[in-house]
Amino acid sequence: MEDNDCESVSEAKGQTMKKKVNVLEAMAKYNLKKQQEQELRMKAPSKQKPTPPASPKATPEKHNYGGEREYVKTERKEIDVGISEYVCKGQGFSAILKQRYSDFQVHEIDMAGNIIHLTDQTIVKYVESNDTETAEDSDVLTADQWNSIEAMVKTGDPKTVEIDVTEKSKEERQNIHKTVRTKYEEENITSNSGPVDGRTIMKIFKMEGKQERRRNEKRRMGCIYTQFVLYKENLSTMEAVNTIARALKTKAGNLMTAGTKDKRAITSQLVTLKNTEPLKILNSVRNNPKIAVGNFSFTKQPLQLGNLKGNRFIIALRNVIGDESQILANLESLKEVGFINYYGSQRFGTRHVPTHFIGKQLILGRWQKAIDLILEPPELNGRFQRDFDLTQARIEYKSTRDAHKAFSKIKRSLQTIEAQLLLHLKKFGKDLVGALNSIPRNLRLTYIHAYQSFLWNTVVSKRLSKFGPKPIVGDLVYVPGTCDPEVDAEMELMNEESSALEPANDQSSEKEADGEKSNAKAQRNQRKVMFIDENNINDYTINDIILPLPGFDITYPSNEVAGWYTELLQADGLTEMDFKQSTKTYNLGGAYRLVMSKPSDVKWKFVRYDDPTLSLIPSDWDRLEKTQPPAAAAVKDGAYLGLVLEFSLPASSYATMALREIIKMDMSAEFQTSLNDAGGTKHPAPAATAAAAAETVSSEPEEKRIKLEPDADPAPPAVGIESSEDPATKKIKKEPNADPPAVGIEDPAAKKIKKERITSD
Repeated sequence: MEDNDCESVSEAKGQTMKKKVNVLEAMAKYNLKKQQEQELRMKAPSKQKPTPPASPKATPEKHNYGGEREYVKTERKEIDVGISEYVCKGQGFSAILKQRYSDFQVHEIDMAGNIIHLTDQTIVKYVESNDTETAEDSDVLTADQWNSIEAMVKTGDPKTVEIDVTEKSKEERQNIHKTVRTKYEEENITSNSGPVDGRTIMKIFKMEGKQERRRNEKRRMGCIYTQFVLYKENLSTMEAVNTIARALKTKAGNLMTAGTKDKRAITSQLVTLKNTEPLKILNSVRNNPKIAVGNFSFTKQPLQLGNLKGNRFIIALRNVIGDESQILANLESLKEVGFINYYGSQRFGTRHVPTHFIGKQLILGRWQKAIDLILEPPELNGRFQRDFDLTQARIEYKSTRDAHKAFSKIKRSLQTIEAQLLLHLKKFGKDLVGALNSIPRNLRLTYIHAYQSFLWNTVVSKRLSKFGPKPIVGDLVYVPGTCDPEVDAEMELMNEESSALEPANDQSSEKEADGEKSNAKAQRNQRKVMFIDENNINDYTINDIILPLPGFDITYPSNEVAGWYTELLQADGLTEMDFKQSTKTYNLGGAYRLVMSKPSDVKWKFVRYDDPTLSLIPSDWDRLEKTQPPAAAAVKDGAYLGLVLEFSLPASSYATMALREIIKMDMSAEFQTSLNDAGGTKHPAPAATAAAAAETVSSEPEEKRIKLEPDADPAPPAVGIESSEDPATKKIKKEPNADPPAVGIEDPAAKKIKKERITSD
């Protein structure tokens, strides 16, 4: 038996080494291919010849999309959105990001600098502040009248206290109502006034019945907002908000957030909702396995987009392969120097047509072409295909241009932007601007901001490639004293956009008429800028340099970098003044963005593990329910090496770009998937499998070979193979029961079934 064990371990080590070689080969092939593509781009003539600036109205309808059509059919890479440089030129290493969604956790940082966590689900009641009560307040009624009210509250006799207030002014009567209701708030005492026999009588009484008590609660809360922590798993912010809104029978736009968080992740953020009791909010997600709420409080001001200082990230990189000293050097560089403040690839959308293509057409005023790109059908075997009825509608519109026929193909996806576009075209024919306006304003802004972001990425890559990470004469910096170091310079832009995909998600919908006039003003950066010259160049570093997002009201560097903006715009048939249009939504005044971003409070640790299906990071829910297994995934001599990173970033910086700086490879989903497949890390390591199998055979009877977690439902077999005969052994992870559930929750831990894919997003 011992010889067999040695053979199993030896074979396991050999398989593990083979997997590592596969990962290294995949990384080498990818880097070689990327280098060859960059060389071809440098040698080949541009496919898109510069064209003289032209008025949008004068643009012929036969315009060729050029690279847009080709891009639809190819895999998207970071270099396609202008991302190509690194600050530190050292070697990288291989690692897999988001093998499980729990490997990527995000916690919002509020305006006070607090990191948001879900830590409590206690129900609290709103209590009006009574700190300013004075002797004058008690004088609104006589002592006998107060005694009568006290007797009613304590004994129920009399049932109603009547007070003649005929001689009182309106303001005095209102003061009596407020004083009485506030003083006896917990006893559900209320009051009203009305004419009785020619006199004005105020009746003070105790409310009876649930409906009356609810009415009193609603009246007391008035314009008060309930603030709570929204915890979600593997859902977008808008999906979670829509779920709560449907349960509460309110508009999703009434739930206000400071920003959207990653979908394939575990995130915690603040939300405010007007005039809603915490218990109702808690019950709205009682049985939802992906959403939890808590940490309730009350505020008089709702959250607005951009009301955050940043985000705290906790990220697990799996299957790390590389030189340890080089990995540590890269981590130290990230901590001390930072990374290029690129817009990440997710800025440009996850569908087959990048959002900046659509944004360019909107700025050009080519409404039909923008609509065509939004309705462009994906390849039938492409990874971006989602709803087949929507795909059929897109194919129909592209082939016939008949909005009636195309819309008739849509059966389920009626709330999508494509459906709204086709519905408007079906009703109003050639009203192209109106059709585009049927898309939520925030989403329309993401299109045009994506085009600005593409230009910014492209320019910053060329700037660093040619001049390196150092200031040069003519660079732009903020005038000292006009920049808050804790807040990113692009918050004005963030206030104008979110990732809303449905009309109900548009937090600005109630003010859209005013908003149509405000975009250019919002992007006019109020911070003063200045040029670096020979006298002050030694006072600045690359971390102080800013580059503009182009617009009609922005200052450009006083060096050759300014010419690069002009060249890029001319290649697309644009000038700076084309950012100012008669259609106010698409006005772009411009903004500034720091070239570098430096994370704060950077921490890291290495962990060894055998089973990639186990979490490496406990979540807020794990801590709340006390269910996280203590170092369950960590194994001293595990086959795989993981790296757990923690850092904080400003609101508009991308964590994937920070990771890219240390790993030195493309962070796109496509490449991460290829690494995951090449490494074969979807199942436990062979060593773990062999050891578990040997232990099971020697110590357990045949019918009990399914290893059980403490207080949990049956887990899958150790070998990680799903049995075709016994569906009970399928890999469905159930969180173990822990402490009793919080008040108002029907044992959510027992119903919290997670089905995590073991593939990259």
